[in-house]
Parts: sequence; structure tokens; C-alpha cells
Amino acid sequence: MPDISCRLCGGSLVNCSLCPNCRKITQQICNICGSKTQEQVHPNCLYLESSRTRNGMKINLLVHTQGSRIDTNQHSEKIRTLRNVLLVFGIVGFFVVGFVVVNYFTLFQNQTNEDQVTKTTITQQLSQNHDNLSHRSYDNCLAYGSGQSMTVTCPTGYGYVYQAILTAPQKLVSEFSDQVFSIRGISVVEYSDGSVVLQYHKNVYTTSFFAN
Repeated sequence: MPDISCRLCGGSLVNCSLCPNCRKITQQICNICGSKTQEQVHPNCLYLESSRTRNGMKINLLVHTQGSRIDTNQHSEKIRTLRNVLLVFGIVGFFVVGFVVVNYFTLFQNQTNEDQVTKTTITQQLSQNHDNLSHRSYDNCLAYGSGQSMTVTCPTGYGYVYQAILTAPQKLVSEFSDQVFSIRGISVVEYSDGSVVLQYHKNVYTTSFFAN
């Protein structure tokens, strides 16, 4: 039975502590002498928990059931939620990266195939017009001109730079609003008969060396 008054001085008692689970009064204190009553344990709010000390001794502790379990469950729930969120982000990120990589390689392969088809078509056209003629070809050239002539500079794999002054094809010149032009990425094929074929933006232009 809970105490009605202080057992030492007979003073009135006030609430001192509550059960963290059921919120019922577990202990009171005298407002005169300050002595506390014996703590009332709620069996339904406690469970026996076993643990070991540093010396290896096993001890049993009475722990509040609901509070500890709720905290543990909440912590476990947070961990599971975080793990699920990370798993979802990981799966989505994997598919996004895979989609981007596949599209990149598909685009690269399509571009490569298109370039190969273009080069094959141009090579076939040149072969039909220049049968049995030896030739030298250069890629990634720089060309600049002023209407009548154009200077072509090309890198080579032999340690020197190929350079030639050619007659500017009027069809190529007409693509520029100004008579003075400078273009990059042009390809040059020089044949043994003195003819030169230029390729720019998938178009083929036939020209020759410029005569002063």
C-alpha cells in the first residue's frame, strides 16, 4: 500500500518520480523532512535483463520494458529506413549510370559507323576517278585562303608538317560570306598526277596546286 504520510515526521507527501512507461507514481517525498518513500516497482513495466561485467560475472538487471524496447525499436526502424533509402538510391543510381553509359557508347558507335560509311563512300568515289594512281592522304588539316588560293597545313606521323598552296575551289569558297576564310578539320588527298581532292563536312572538292 502506498504511504499516505511521512513515516518519520508525519508530514504530507508530494510526488517525486513517475514510471516512464505507465506514468504512474513510483516514489514520493516529504515536504517537511525531505525523506523519500520506498520506490514502488511495477512488475508489468519491468523485465529481467542479463549482462556481464568486465570481470565476466553475470548479473541480472530490472529494466523498464516498454521504454527500452520502444527506443530499441525506434533505433532499429531508423536504421532499416536509412538502409532502404540508401538501397533505393543505389539501385536508381546504378540504372541511371548504366543508361548514360549505354547511350554514350551507342552514340559513339553510331557516329563512328557514320564516319566510316562516309569515308568509305568518298574513298570509292576517289578510286573511280583516280584508278591506279599513287596518293598521299592527310587528315585534321587547317586551311586558310583569300578567294583565289588557299594554304593547307596538315600534321603527319613522320615529324614534319605537310603544307601546300592550292587553288581554292569556288564551291567551297561560296560557303563563306567573306573571301578570307579559315577552316579546320579538312582532309587532303594528293595524287601523283598533281590533282588534289579535299573533303570538308562530308563534301568532296577537286582542285590542284596553285600556279602563281
